[in-house]
Amino acid sequence: MNMEESIAHSLIAVSKKYLSAFSRRIADLPLDRYQYVLLLIDEHAQNLTQKALAELMLVDKSYMVIILDYLTEKGYVVREKNPDDRREQIVRLTDKARTDVPVIKKAISDLNNKSLQNLTKDQIAIFNEVLQAMHHNLSDSVPTEIRFDFKKL
Repeated sequence: MNMEESIAHSLIAVSKKYLSAFSRRIADLPLDRYQYVLLLIDEHAQNLTQKALAELMLVDKSYMVIILDYLTEKGYVVREKNPDDRREQIVRLTDKARTDVPVIKKAISDLNNKSLQNLTKDQIAIFNEVLQAMHHNLSDSVPTEIRFDFKKL
């Protein structure tokens, strides 16, 4: 890639392949999006408020409601009043989600291994450093919701 080419094009191309492969790996699950939200909830011991989850996801509160409504409709999460602050809702995984989270984690692990095969540990470390540096360099950019129509890319 030369410096006149958009870095975004390369990142989108890799993301498209990664997400397509991920979708195939979890095709048996009745969930076609927002799997990462389930992993975040699980990672935080199901102790995230709706607001905290929105902040982690870098989305506004109204979009978080849409995500959680979808996951609730699919039977993956429930929202409970926070007993310490009744204005807040804590998001919890259902039994169905707790069954499917390991499947999602395994799919990600397998895909990460496939994506990084034939790379040395040093190359992987450099790759992660570069991603972190790029993230830091762009940290003054306010994230906005961007939706890609991968069929047009």
